Amino acid sequence: AFVLSSDLRSRGEIRKVFEDVIKDELQRVEGVSEVNVYGAGEREFKILVDPYKLSLYNISLQTVYEAINAANTNTPGGSVSEQGTELVVRTIGKFDNIDDIRSVVIKNDKGRVVRLLDLADVQDDWEEEISYARSNGVPSVVIAAQKQSGTNTVEVTDGILQAMAKLEAEELPQDIKVALVNDQSHFIRENVEDVWSAILFGGFFALVITYLFLRSFRATIIGGIAIPTSIIATFVIMREMNFTLNNMSLMGLSLAVGVLIDDAIVVIENIFRHLEKGKNPLVAAQEGTEEIFLAILATSLSLIAVFVPIGSMGDTVGQFFRQFGMTVAFSVAFSLLIAYTMTPMLSAYWLKRETSAETTRPKLVQKILDKFEAMFQATKSFYEDFMLVALKIPKKIMLISLATLLFNIALVPFMGFELQPTYDSGQFSVSFKAPVGTDIDKMKEIMRPIEEQIASLPEVEIVSMRLGGTRNQPSQGIIDVRLVAQAERERSMMDVMDELRRKFRNEEAVSLAVISGQGSGRGDKRPVQIGLRGPDITNLERYANELASLIRELPGATDVDVSTSEPEAEIIVKVDDTKASALGLTSANVGRMVKTAFQGRTTSNSFTFGDKDYAIRIQLAKADRKNLDDVKNLIVSGTKEEFVRLSDIADVKLSSGPTRIDREGRQRQLVVYANVVGTTPGEIITTIERELIPKLNLETGYRYKLIGQADTMSKTFDEMAKALVLAVLMIYMVLAAQFESFIQPLIIMLALPFALTGAILGLLVVGQTVNMMSLIGFTMLLGLVTKNAILLVDYANKARVKGLSVQAAVLEACSLRLRPILMTTFATVLGMLPIALGLGSGAELRQSMGVVLIGGLFTSTILTLVVVPLVYIAVEDYLVRRRERRSSRSY
Repeated sequence: AFVLSSDLRSRGEIRKVFEDVIKDELQRVEGVSEVNVYGAGEREFKILVDPYKLSLYNISLQTVYEAINAANTNTPGGSVSEQGTELVVRTIGKFDNIDDIRSVVIKNDKGRVVRLLDLADVQDDWEEEISYARSNGVPSVVIAAQKQSGTNTVEVTDGILQAMAKLEAEELPQDIKVALVNDQSHFIRENVEDVWSAILFGGFFALVITYLFLRSFRATIIGGIAIPTSIIATFVIMREMNFTLNNMSLMGLSLAVGVLIDDAIVVIENIFRHLEKGKNPLVAAQEGTEEIFLAILATSLSLIAVFVPIGSMGDTVGQFFRQFGMTVAFSVAFSLLIAYTMTPMLSAYWLKRETSAETTRPKLVQKILDKFEAMFQATKSFYEDFMLVALKIPKKIMLISLATLLFNIALVPFMGFELQPTYDSGQFSVSFKAPVGTDIDKMKEIMRPIEEQIASLPEVEIVSMRLGGTRNQPSQGIIDVRLVAQAERERSMMDVMDELRRKFRNEEAVSLAVISGQGSGRGDKRPVQIGLRGPDITNLERYANELASLIRELPGATDVDVSTSEPEAEIIVKVDDTKASALGLTSANVGRMVKTAFQGRTTSNSFTFGDKDYAIRIQLAKADRKNLDDVKNLIVSGTKEEFVRLSDIADVKLSSGPTRIDREGRQRQLVVYANVVGTTPGEIITTIERELIPKLNLETGYRYKLIGQADTMSKTFDEMAKALVLAVLMIYMVLAAQFESFIQPLIIMLALPFALTGAILGLLVVGQTVNMMSLIGFTMLLGLVTKNAILLVDYANKARVKGLSVQAAVLEACSLRLRPILMTTFATVLGMLPIALGLGSGAELRQSMGVVLIGGLFTSTILTLVVVPLVYIAVEDYLVRRRERRSSRSY
């Protein structure tokens, strides 16, 4: 959105510049659906009729309206043929100029001609002021360009900005000042840049981890090739599926960076282990890949299986996360393919034992590698010793692990719930509503000190206020606030919003709500919205006001409001059908006359002036439509050309009525709105449903329903719960098919509940909530945490085939698989670290996802390395004993 202002022109003149110079150019930009303007009415030609002269000449407004319509028209008359030439006949009546309008004959009574100029003042003017805009205190005109659905926001915005820059340089008058007040692409660009940084950061540390563990530059490069190769291959599929490089698809890639190298790490580590046994590179590559083949397949398919439900979710959530889920699934599939093909191929021809590498490395690098190797060997020795102890006290270990899990689950009720975290976009809005009936001039006075308070904050760059927009809502509007760049301010957007809420808490002239996001979208954006439905509006108002009062008392609830307040004063015209019919009138006829007089009625044919069409509006002069008496004294006439006052055929009186009546499901509805500070919407909504709604004692026929963000959050959590269950089932089916067992997948999936421990603790420590993004993190965690257990169980199975006992096979698996497990875990954790740290623009949105993944991976890795081997031994020993008993009975 842009703001146009000028020290030399009125807002109407600024709008004319917009209509003549700007509008068509912006609408030509590819991807733009419409361009709207606020703060100034359209140019129109007004016929302001004098009611006294109407009475004097016995002429009704309807007669004036019909005469103007009849005169302002061109009528085709067929054609004639003259000397072989066909000539088209047309009757010309369209107005050429304003004098043509003034000269229209309204009545000709026996040679006594009454023209429009005898009855009315005809003006080239602007629509009456029904909206108003002000930017940083200066009256202005706001231009809002909307993009077409499905188009790229950044590309459309670039086109708009280029078009405006060209207009400013070449066509706009120099006194017209243009300010950009709302640019959705700015935040998207910064977000995309930050995600790209996270991808590069994660990829770099994944390579560092590989080098520290394997101490081989060649092995690191071979493993690292998986990252760019998988990403490039994913781009190809994304293009074919018409995916764009947006925030969600890039977030998927940033989370997948640490995972993409996992398969290659496990393969290269196993090949490297065979190489360390003295085998030549070709044999090591072949045997190392074959040995790990099924384990890698199982881990990758488990992770892909998790993202299929995410990509297939319906409603808003599915649309939001489809590209995210499918991007991760594609990238993981390509990383699996690369781990099976490119990694062993490069290893066979390029990998070698670097026996003399120590002499060629810089001393600092060698020192770091030696210390890291010493730490790893110490960790490995400790782990092997611990497992020997754990084998003697398996029940105690299991009880401790179970107690830890139950303790963390018990902490869930203390966590906050919300649809998505509030993030610093640098743009927010303040909606406002004054008492019904407050006119637009009074609103200008009321809002000026509020705008000044907002503009006085050092973080604020632009304050753009819009009010009105429709004839029945001049008392409502929105203030769009744009902050300076995040790097140039000390406080976050959320801190600024909280300060404004404190400042406006006791504001009496208007009801204010400070809302995250700008006011260009539709509907109220407050996160708590409770709809009350029932048959009687009076009871609904009582329930709604009572609920609003109760919510105001809740800690953390602010900006509480009801969708309708006091009734609006109005003038009721009740037509007496008997009296009206005597004049040949109906209620509809009278209603049109009243509308023409007081609201104004545009003629069916417009006035073409230059190359543009303008409306012709007929109504009474402003001085003659001020009060009840003006309505009563309106002159009306019927088909019998008898002229009477409106009060002679109708009851005209003052009354009051609701400003609006919303209906939902064929029932009347009022909505109670609330904002949240210092807590989460989920906590407020839970308190409302459990404690406040019962206090209302709703009668039969009345009910409540969560709407807006509250309803979306409820549906989203339901969708995510289904996706989680489906993901668990798909993982089980993949593992059951891979291991040809119904029991071993359950052993592997023990890692799933233990991942919750770290995820919950991570969210509590960082102060994050359970929201849409953290739930996606939980879902992704399901696929990641099974990787380590798969590696252990797969190796133990192979070792047992070679003749080792269950216990010996498990201990060997723990020893040999510790290095790849730690490598993949560290690579994944460091790859997601930028997201978990909340760095960059809008990082608050992604942070909870990163925290869940890192916390869950950390605890699940530790517990998997201990609990899964113990359970495997217990289960397999039991199965062995059972087979032995069956075998002995068969003999």
